[in-house]
Amino acid sequence: MSLLAPAFLWTLVALAPLAAIYFLKVRPRKKPVTAYFLWQKIFTEKKASALFKRLRDVLSLILMALAFAAVAFALAEPDFAGDERKDLLIVVDHSASMSAKEGTSTRLEQAKAKAKALITGLNGTQRAAVATFANGTEMRAHPTRHRKSLLDAVDAIGPTELPSRVEALRSLQPGNEWMKNMRVLLITDGCLDDVARLPQVEILKVGSAVTNAGLARADLRAVPGGVERLGLFLLPVSSSKEPVKTDITLTHVDSNRIVKVLPVTLNAGDNPPVTLTLDDAPSGRWTASIGLDDALAADNTVHLYVPPREPVPVGVLAEDAFFLQHVVAAFDRSDQMLTLAEDAKSARIFLARSKAPESASAIVFQPQGDSPFWSQVGEEILNPVPKVVAKDHPLLRYLDAETINFAGAHKLTSPVGAVVLVADEGGTPLIYLMRQGEQTVCVVNLDPLVAQFYLSAWFPVLVHNGTAHLTHREGAPPATVPTGGSLRVPGLAEGTTAKMKSPSGTERNFTGSDTGELLETGFYEISHAGGAWTAGCSLVSPEESQLQNDTLKDTAKPIASGQSPSYWLLVLGVLVVAGESVLYHRRKVG
Repeated sequence: MSLLAPAFLWTLVALAPLAAIYFLKVRPRKKPVTAYFLWQKIFTEKKASALFKRLRDVLSLILMALAFAAVAFALAEPDFAGDERKDLLIVVDHSASMSAKEGTSTRLEQAKAKAKALITGLNGTQRAAVATFANGTEMRAHPTRHRKSLLDAVDAIGPTELPSRVEALRSLQPGNEWMKNMRVLLITDGCLDDVARLPQVEILKVGSAVTNAGLARADLRAVPGGVERLGLFLLPVSSSKEPVKTDITLTHVDSNRIVKVLPVTLNAGDNPPVTLTLDDAPSGRWTASIGLDDALAADNTVHLYVPPREPVPVGVLAEDAFFLQHVVAAFDRSDQMLTLAEDAKSARIFLARSKAPESASAIVFQPQGDSPFWSQVGEEILNPVPKVVAKDHPLLRYLDAETINFAGAHKLTSPVGAVVLVADEGGTPLIYLMRQGEQTVCVVNLDPLVAQFYLSAWFPVLVHNGTAHLTHREGAPPATVPTGGSLRVPGLAEGTTAKMKSPSGTERNFTGSDTGELLETGFYEISHAGGAWTAGCSLVSPEESQLQNDTLKDTAKPIASGQSPSYWLLVLGVLVVAGESVLYHRRKVG
């Protein structure tokens, strides 16, 4: 046995004054009387019962001392589990699959009922805590023996549309420092993304096998070959043991028009993907829906967004503008990312040679003369040997910079704060980025004619990467973002503040190009100083949609339950005090 609060044993010191009260004798005052025979009988009876009274006083003292000791030990909180006692962390899975309907309740409601039953039945000497789990873990109640706060924490757990992510449970490993004296009990339906990597936690399963179908993967994006031509990809899954016939309805939300109805037959597990090319299909918001009323509704519809094709207007600043103009025209004909600007004022970015524009961002080849973006242009470098300095930079994506011929490169000094991507083995920068205010310039230190760079396959790659990076458009966002994921907003620079409106109508501001986690399915509207963007968000997770939980088994060990020893000690103290009160009353009236 151990005591959880041994300091309260000091209250036993109060037994000394309690005993003194019982043994303290008050000397009676003497007074003369006129008739002694009237008192003689009383003195005789008192003398005869003196021993009995002393024994009765000792019994009362023992009873009161027992009651006091019981209260003192109750305050010290004895624990008969000894060193094996551990706090209990109850983790409730509230991922999307826990919203699956089973009869009149959901799996989450079953999990919360089990968690509340565990808390209600806990031994009072054991502390418990409550956490939730989906794509991350969150503490809802820290370790405590206060049952009401634990029950309130369980009541406050609500459903989510988030997939599970086993990696999030790594912080709850019993081997972690703060988890050494804690048992972790995960209440889940077992529909986890990677059961094989589940950490060493105890499992308490809820739910049974139910039939469900959903869209586990989805994409919709523009494809070459037409101004309004889209490619569709859908991956349906099903947990039904028998084939299920249904329809997938493709709707253009902005025009409220059903574009396509695709009849499909769904078999158990992953089904063949649905691929389709849509001609004369406008950009904007789209949905694809399975026409089934099954256990989980959140995965029946995916929300897709295809951005309008808005090519970046590019200006050309060079005496020999032929190759620079034609590379822009080539991109205008293919993916419509770039287009030649009508004039210098309408250009958002420039392709330049020898000098940089005054205010707009630009890619500058063969820097010459004086500029805020370079200085001390010296003699030509003979046979420059390029070395990549920043291997993972997006401007160098798909670009083998070390094979580029940098003929015509000159020795120069880049400004303080420049980001050097490629440099000569002698240290001269060959490709670097420099930002001044709102203007960013990519300097390419080579002569494109001498190096025959205009004829190289790396020329269009560098132009494409450079314009995408300088206009914050690198990497096309997905048509739909998985719930729990985040979106890098095209055209939104770092440090810029934007406003985002969720599908439920709540608004919040965020700073930077990343939106942070998207928690709801539907369309998010994002607005900022540079423009606007729409993001589709969907529950796309095979594990959540199939609702299969046969792999995971119950591993929960017995949990101490019942009332604590402190509770029974307090009951004993109350009973003893009540018994002594009865005896005292009988002495007085009897």
